[in-house]
Amino acid sequence: MDYQIFDLQKKQRNLILITGMVLSVLLPFGLGIGIRYLNIGYFDKMVFFEFTKWGTVVFLFFYAYKVERQPLLIWKGGDSSIGFILLSVVVLFVLYVIISVVSSIPASFGYHESNDVMRQITVLLKGHPVFIFFVSITAGVTEELIFRGYLLTRLSTFFKEPHIPVIVSSAIFSGMHYKYHSLGEFIFTFLLGVVFSFYYLKYRNIHALILIHFFIDFIFLTSAQHFY
Repeated sequence: MDYQIFDLQKKQRNLILITGMVLSVLLPFGLGIGIRYLNIGYFDKMVFFEFTKWGTVVFLFFYAYKVERQPLLIWKGGDSSIGFILLSVVVLFVLYVIISVVSSIPASFGYHESNDVMRQITVLLKGHPVFIFFVSITAGVTEELIFRGYLLTRLSTFFKEPHIPVIVSSAIFSGMHYKYHSLGEFIFTFLLGVVFSFYYLKYRNIHALILIHFFIDFIFLTSAQHFY
């Protein structure tokens, strides 16, 4: 009887975790699609979409606390000193440069990349440095909390082999960037997700990931205005 109770509790626990993981993906994805059909300008749609990311994080925070009965970030520990974080950011930035080169290989072999979406975004962002900062900090904080802080950690409770949660969460992270319709962007975000996930698995430090993610987006969005 005790084993039956334990199995029932385990099944309920697993169902709760699976539901949370599904919602962590469907909420921003579904809301993003819904926003596309709003009768408002493209810039306003971008603003709404950024706020849906914050809304997803708030939802997951309360879901973890009220339903899962645990904090959003369940992995504790790791070196959080300023020196370690700065060193991590430098190393991760070097890896980011390498990933950027790798993701550009298809284009160098003649594969035609579509830059229409990115061109439209950068044109709208011109003259809006505050919004560029907001978009960058939103991506850094919300995407790391959703995909590494929440999704990766919950997937790791189901798989003993660490590579599976890394690949699954990175594939979903990459798939969420479908709106750019770019093979290079898909490769880039997948490899970046793999590197970030393995970093989080080893060092349990979300602060460095948020910081480097912010810098990557901010540098790219700022510099992209001179190329589109």
